Amino acid sequence: MQETLLQPIAYSLQFRGRVASLSSRVLEQRATAPSQVLITTVDANGLAGHVQPGEGEEALLVSRLALADDGSFDQSGTIEFAPGHVLAFRSVGAARLGRSPDPHLRHGAAIWEVEGGEGQFHGARGRITSNFFVSDTDELTDNHFGLIFVARAEASARAPEATTQAPPRRLGLRETWAQFRRSSALKDLLAECALWTAPWTGYPRYQDPDCAEEFALCAAVWSELPYYDDPDGAQAVPSSGQAIDEVGRLTKGENNYS
Repeated sequence: MQETLLQPIAYSLQFRGRVASLSSRVLEQRATAPSQVLITTVDANGLAGHVQPGEGEEALLVSRLALADDGSFDQSGTIEFAPGHVLAFRSVGAARLGRSPDPHLRHGAAIWEVEGGEGQFHGARGRITSNFFVSDTDELTDNHFGLIFVARAEASARAPEATTQAPPRRLGLRETWAQFRRSSALKDLLAECALWTAPWTGYPRYQDPDCAEEFALCAAVWSELPYYDDPDGAQAVPSSGQAIDEVGRLTKGENNYS
């Protein structure tokens, strides 16, 4: 099999949201990041940085942290960059949450291993650094820098179609009924009914006037009623004149139901 070509994508996003305590040792993060531009300036005054909004949609981060007594934690979660394009990750190495120089903030950092995902991130690999702080009111600010390897767009476009056939779709009631109407099974059933009545009446099939009339009306109505998938939605029920003509045709032996 041909090896799938991967290309790196570098990104930087600042997520803002909240942290909730699910238990004494488990925290849940939920935060969003709009499309944005991180501007870093190095000049005579030293270093400065700020984030500006960019064109595009929001990304959604959902993760859980399992805390240990020493402040270290294990983390796993997902980032949804767009509907159908979800990245999955898990922390690796040392991840720690502790105090910061600001008494109102706890400072944490982690390295995440990308474990694939959905859509664009199916089979993706790479690493993301998370550098975050949590306020004493549980407000979260999480700064990401990621380098993710994903399949090239042209490689995905040339990917061969799966050879495994999907299971056939199960027909609904209306579709099944429409197929039955189109088949010869219904006509065969009417012919069988005519044969069943012959021993009871003592007449050869279609010779008894009452029997012939009943089956002629039945055949005319069933032949003319619309299918459920008729684009017009309805058709007129055959007129009495049409039914009488059908009776005459059947009693003369000119039928297709025997």
